[in-house]
Amino acid sequence: MCAFPQAKGADATNDIELIHQFHSEIYTEAQPVKAFVEDFDKPLTEGDSAFTYNVFELGVKYKGIGLGAQSRFDYLLAFDPDTALYTHTEKNDLPFEKRNYRYYLWGRQATTNGVFLSYDFELLDKALVITPKFTYFKSTHFQDARVDGTIFGDEVEGKLDAEYYFSKDILFKSFTPTDNPEGDGYSFDLAFSWQITPDLKVWAAGKDLMYETKYEGAGFVNGFTTDIPFTEREDGIDTTPSVRLRTSAYDQEIEYTFERDARYYLGVNYRINSRFSTTVKARKYIDDAFVQANVSYHFGESWELFGGYETHSEAFELGVKTRYAGISVKMDNPDIEDAHYVNLNWFLNLAF
Repeated sequence: MCAFPQAKGADATNDIELIHQFHSEIYTEAQPVKAFVEDFDKPLTEGDSAFTYNVFELGVKYKGIGLGAQSRFDYLLAFDPDTALYTHTEKNDLPFEKRNYRYYLWGRQATTNGVFLSYDFELLDKALVITPKFTYFKSTHFQDARVDGTIFGDEVEGKLDAEYYFSKDILFKSFTPTDNPEGDGYSFDLAFSWQITPDLKVWAAGKDLMYETKYEGAGFVNGFTTDIPFTEREDGIDTTPSVRLRTSAYDQEIEYTFERDARYYLGVNYRINSRFSTTVKARKYIDDAFVQANVSYHFGESWELFGGYETHSEAFELGVKTRYAGISVKMDNPDIEDAHYVNLNWFLNLAF
């Protein structure tokens, strides 16, 4: 979903459109984006999530029917703040506290390439448009991992449960399948827009309302580590770590079904006068909710310059668009080294 609702490119005499959109969004809590990906060496901030959603689409639309190619890369990570503290302490050689750190990670990522089909249902004399969209795709790369437990200070002690499925083993680095898994999947989106009056429009969308990929030949690691009694002494009990893992070693790969959570969008546009309009919009990704207010300045036949501020990400957006194309950038900090949020969007709707 682009950061701004796309205008209709074709008019009554143009039935065919070339449609294209690119959306890239990355958000990281606890660390700025660059430090989060690399060294985790910036001052630690509060937070328990990180994500990136990226989509490239190119296709055509004829009489409301959209058909085209799609490429996606999405990554979602949820973590306990104590896990971020443990990671920051470890990577920066800081002293550990003598206590159990909560260690919780839940990560999902996938790369997909496929085709999409959509249709605009026009109701109420075209004032209400409902657009379902179905995408079929192939995928050979994914990660689905959940690790939960505790780690004591900088000692090799703790109790951890792991449930991990993958195309490439980036955690244990030992169980990558010889051949890439083959994945077939689909997703379903639903959007609507309603021009209630000439000046008032509301719109909403649900992305990945249904999302499923079945992988053949997926690698996996499932199991736990814990401390168990080993030998008894007069003054106590010695313990030693116990590790019990089931893995895909020795050609034990499995079929695995990968799913995603839906994302939701809602917006209201109001035209104040011939020069100005305003937009209020919100979106929700699992536990992260964002609310944004924009003001637009209209000039020329169809040009629009807009800017706004978003809560949660604390980011400012600036963009420009016409009936046929648009681009916007949104960041919480103009210095990429310190930015926790970066969002780039553009679209093209060219009528023939």
